[in-house]
Amino acid sequence: MTAANPRLRLLLPWLALIGVEVLTQLALKFAGQATGAFDFSRAAFARAVSDGWMWLAVACYVAGFLAWMLILRQMRLSHAYPASAIVFVAVMLSSWLFLHEAITIRQWIGAAIIV
Repeated sequence: MTAANPRLRLLLPWLALIGVEVLTQLALKFAGQATGAFDFSRAAFARAVSDGWMWLAVACYVAGFLAWMLILRQMRLSHAYPASAIVFVAVMLSSWLFLHEAITIRQWIGAAIIV
C-alpha cells in the first residue's frame, strides 16, 4: 500500500460529501420553488412527496450520510467536523453559480475565514 492510497481513500469521501451536500441544497431550493408555500396541510405534503427535486434531495442526504460515515471511520470527529464547514462555502459558491444569487462582502469574508 502506497502513501497516496490512504489520502485518496480520504479525499474521495470528502469530495463526495461536498458534492452531494451542494446538490442536496440546490435540489431543496428547486423543490421549494416547484411546490410553493408549505403549510403542513395534506395538499402541501402531497406536493412535496410528488416532486422529483425533493426525492433527489432525500437521496443526496442518504449519500451524504454514507460519505460522512466513511470520513469518520478515518478521521477524528474533532478534526472532521470543523473541516466540514467547507460545505457552507461550496453551497454559497454554487448558489452564486447556478442560482445567480448575489454574494455580499460579508459572505466573502466569512468564506475566507472558514477556508
